[in-house]
Amino acid sequence: MSHYIAIFHANLNYAFLHEKDYERVIRASYETIFDVFREKCPKAKYVFEASGYTIEQMAKKTPDVLQKLKDAVASGQCEFMGAPYAHPILANMPEEDGRWSNEFAMRAYDQYLGFRPESAWNPECTWRQYVPRTFRDVGYKYLTLDYESYMTSTHPEYGIIERNRARDIYWGGHLPEYPIDPDSKFLHRPFRDVVPGLGGLCRSDRLVGKYVSYFLGKIPLEEYLDNVRKWSGSDPKGATVVIADDAEYTGTTGYYYVKHYQDYSKSFAEDPTAADKLVRLVNGLMEMGDMITFKEGCELEPVEEPFFTEDGFAWHRTYADCWAGTPEALRYQSQVAALRYEFKDTVQPKVEGKEEFNDLVEQFWFHCTNSMNSDACWPPPPGKTCDFNREWVETELDRTQAVLAELKKKTAEIPMPTEVPEWKVTNEYYDFWFTEKDLDDVARLNLYELQHALYAAWREFDAQERDPDGSGQRKIDAIFAEYDRRGITGFHRPGID
Repeated sequence: MSHYIAIFHANLNYAFLHEKDYERVIRASYETIFDVFREKCPKAKYVFEASGYTIEQMAKKTPDVLQKLKDAVASGQCEFMGAPYAHPILANMPEEDGRWSNEFAMRAYDQYLGFRPESAWNPECTWRQYVPRTFRDVGYKYLTLDYESYMTSTHPEYGIIERNRARDIYWGGHLPEYPIDPDSKFLHRPFRDVVPGLGGLCRSDRLVGKYVSYFLGKIPLEEYLDNVRKWSGSDPKGATVVIADDAEYTGTTGYYYVKHYQDYSKSFAEDPTAADKLVRLVNGLMEMGDMITFKEGCELEPVEEPFFTEDGFAWHRTYADCWAGTPEALRYQSQVAALRYEFKDTVQPKVEGKEEFNDLVEQFWFHCTNSMNSDACWPPPPGKTCDFNREWVETELDRTQAVLAELKKKTAEIPMPTEVPEWKVTNEYYDFWFTEKDLDDVARLNLYELQHALYAAWREFDAQERDPDGSGQRKIDAIFAEYDRRGITGFHRPGID
């Protein structure tokens, strides 16, 4: 029996979704999902994901709909999945900012849902090596991962076909595809310890894009289900993420016509047939298998390989650069960076560890990280961004500036500390912190970590007067043996001069 996972991604910070339309979209989309699963498909499990801002707005504008979500979670039918508070692109902001954004979301879930979720949604699946830590550090155990990014980063025969070499292309969906075996274990099995304490499971464009096409009436249901059959694989113990896209497409046209046709008149138009479409889709999936939660999928038997994605990657075979390169992003992110560095240079050293400043410091980070909302900078030219989304970010920038000014005033008489904090180091020879993992357990190191471990081993070799005790040499040998074990062969091993 195949196990299917459906993740409905809710984001009220969506491009071209005005606040005046929040309640209408919540009821047309989110409430439709809750009602259909409860009333028409009670045996099917599903995942509903929402940012902290989205949950907060639901609590304020439609508390009855939020109660339906809480009831669905309490019944065990729905797993709630969290996300950063205001839908930022985490790869385009420092680790500290990302951790704060995730923490603010967790506080919203505590306040309005009564719990902190275990699974997390990484917006646009953008990646840097620190991104998973920002989730793990606030309590998440499971994270959405991107199959295409993983395969491009780890399988050369795949990457030579599917790697997008144009970082200024906003969509890689029309590039050629490598002929993947539907039984690919990385598509169906979870990864453990993406960073220690955090696992994950991959979603793939080979599956999830058909959800939008079906709800927009561009493909029939059978075409959607045929594609699911194709990619389900034959492993009865694996799982397949079949929906991982905007919840707003269940019930409205979402952002589709703005994104593809610059037709702003059809933005979030309601679809009165959405409930029926969802019932037929879920029934079709249940005829082929069962529907489970993301957490359940992440607790299946994992692959042995460590997870690795290159810095800057994103879903749709594109890059975080695309979200950072629009005119609005370049303008806003430079302002955020200036405020952030002013805070870190003039205020943060004075207030760290001082409880009386905690409230203002948290206000600074709240508004600062909200200023990194991605949809205020989207779509890229020739599309036009939405006045409402831009104004939302500009308001957050003004609030950040105001809090910073207050902090500077209150700390003006406090002298700067003279002690410089020590950097984390992996050992006494290599002054660059790159992993929490045990460097001697080389099988668990991903390619980024393995390369740094090799540099560290060589530094240890060179630092000990040609390695008199042989420890550096042993580490070097172990790392090259690991390359061989992974099938990375045919290379020239650098010698010792």
